[in-house]
Amino acid sequence: MDYHGWIALGTLVAAGFLFLTRKIPIEMTALGIPVVLFVTGTVPDPTDALMGFGNHAVIAIASVFILGAGLQESGVAAWIARWVQRVGGSSESKMIVVICSSIALLSAFMSNAAAIGVLLPAAIALARRTKVAPSRLLMPMGYAAILGGNLTLIGTTPNLLVSAYMEGELGEGFGMFDFALIGIPLVVAGILYLVLVGRRLLPTYDAPGKGGSAGMAGRLAHDYGVAGGLTRLQVGKNSSLLGKTISEAALGAKYGVSVVAVEHQQGRHRGWLVPGPDYKMLLADNLYLQGKQESIWLLAEQESTRIGLAAEEHSGKVMDHGVALAELAVAPRSPSVGKSLRDLDFRNKFGLSVLSLWRHGRPVQEELGAMTLEEGDALLVIGEVEPLRSIRTTDEFVLLTDLEDAHDFRKAPVALLCLAIALVPPLMGLAPLAMSALAGALLMTGTGCIPAHRMGRSVDWKVLALIVGTLPLGQALEVHGMAEIAAEGVVGMLSGAGPPAILGVLFLLAAIVSITSSNAAAAVILSPLAIHAAKAAEIEPRNALLAVAYGCSCAFLVPFAHQCNLMVMTPGGYKTKDFVRVGLPLSLIVTVVSVSLLALL
Repeated sequence: MDYHGWIALGTLVAAGFLFLTRKIPIEMTALGIPVVLFVTGTVPDPTDALMGFGNHAVIAIASVFILGAGLQESGVAAWIARWVQRVGGSSESKMIVVICSSIALLSAFMSNAAAIGVLLPAAIALARRTKVAPSRLLMPMGYAAILGGNLTLIGTTPNLLVSAYMEGELGEGFGMFDFALIGIPLVVAGILYLVLVGRRLLPTYDAPGKGGSAGMAGRLAHDYGVAGGLTRLQVGKNSSLLGKTISEAALGAKYGVSVVAVEHQQGRHRGWLVPGPDYKMLLADNLYLQGKQESIWLLAEQESTRIGLAAEEHSGKVMDHGVALAELAVAPRSPSVGKSLRDLDFRNKFGLSVLSLWRHGRPVQEELGAMTLEEGDALLVIGEVEPLRSIRTTDEFVLLTDLEDAHDFRKAPVALLCLAIALVPPLMGLAPLAMSALAGALLMTGTGCIPAHRMGRSVDWKVLALIVGTLPLGQALEVHGMAEIAAEGVVGMLSGAGPPAILGVLFLLAAIVSITSSNAAAAVILSPLAIHAAKAAEIEPRNALLAVAYGCSCAFLVPFAHQCNLMVMTPGGYKTKDFVRVGLPLSLIVTVVSVSLLALL
């Protein structure tokens, strides 16, 4: 081995130390690796040093992040979350099975962290409803998300990386569901452990949890005194509202009520919209109104309009169609100060309806249109998500509500079609995953499943930086002989022990490197070692790479080992010792199942 090999090894050790200590941001450490390798002459060709920027796996991973965000924003993931709440029941064991199975399925097709973000509010709501401590549900959910990543090629970053390396070395990568052969037994074994044994090791903490967007909407409605839900009015053939525009009807001025949404006939189907002032009310339109029940009854009587029952599901239906509740504050030195909502033509200008105003510590709902706005006022508004987001660009109001989890169920079928476009061509051998996933991601954006300005925000750039930076390091370790030397050392130490021992060591090395740096870096650095070890021990190279991939997902022992653990730690009230107590047996089970099944292939 030449001195460049020692430089590559020293770079690996230094990078590992910085990854572990976080003395500088890990993305800076990662992106500094190609620079060091080029300056020292270890990787003299700048094209090789910067190979990560054009790598197919990087493109595929970035596209998968966007696909996952589209599934989340379009409501596909939220629908699964609601199903979990509906069928979870009151049995703790059943709840764990339903939650873990659902999130494992989600994690197979979107990032583990995004899956946690979607189901976390549902799990907390389920815990509150059944009076079960959140700590009894959230850790199993986090572990199941990690296990679910083992089900598909796109389930987790290491799967894509080891597949890309295998394709470069052997001419063929892994198929979309090749990981499921062992991934399914891993998920089943993990859930069985969590239900039968792990549940008895879980702590019981009365920890507060975040309610998510649905919980926030409920709290806002309660605080502003509009928690009674919506009332539905139907425009009949005798209604005086028939044929009038929202502006002409002047329901706010006459009755003090707001038209939040309209359900109307679109061909053979019923459509939903947030009406503007010029919307003309049609026969059989359902108007969803917010206001005092007495005022709505008066409206129904005087306008000859049929009134429907005020039901909670009406609010849910409206919120499922791209409509959100939000809180706005009057900005300091806002040009709106001293003007009324009527003077501002608020609904026409911003496309939003004001339901209530907060002033001097209490909500106000009467004569809202005529009230003069003051600094310190806050408004509860309802409207479509995009107009709400556009408030950020004005100097008149400040958006106080997080809209990241708002969704529009109308786009769910389109989002599923985009996912199919990403997955089906590689399955049929028609296109590489990087190309089809990129096409699916672009369609997600082009069809509005995820807004174009949020496309970049949905990508985890830290993960991509880690991959871009460590890819040339993996190549340098291989080119200068370090991977081969390490592989020969591993095989030599375990001579006579057989393939299971080699696979077990590769698995454990991947798990250790993942905990100390990241699972992406572990996959990149250990893939060359796995190939050389497989050749030296005369075992199947794909099994060695699978051992690395599954080892990268064995991250149950400590909270900082995986983002999913960190996401459930605070709402569950967990301590590090809780992860060690529950995660150690699970780590052993995953190791034994993975290595045993790989040895049989």
